[in-house]
Amino acid sequence: MNAQNVATILLYMAVLFHLLGMSGWVVPSMTQPIQLATLGLLLTAIFVLRKKKRKTKRRPRKPPAEVTAMLDRAEGGESGH
Repeated sequence: MNAQNVATILLYMAVLFHLLGMSGWVVPSMTQPIQLATLGLLLTAIFVLRKKKRKTKRRPRKPPAEVTAMLDRAEGGESGH
């Protein structure tokens, strides 16, 4: 099961819990737990769908040839003019 399928199932369950809570068939003492369950399912769906940030290691790039030439001239004491 991939993340999208799990999130879809969680969202359907959250909608069913919400409709059950709003229908009036529930004992009033159970409305808050049903609302909390709905909120938990929605937050879990968001957590399942979030994309993980991948840290990429950047390799140091080789400097262009012009930079190398300028460094050689600077180290040699030549003035470029």
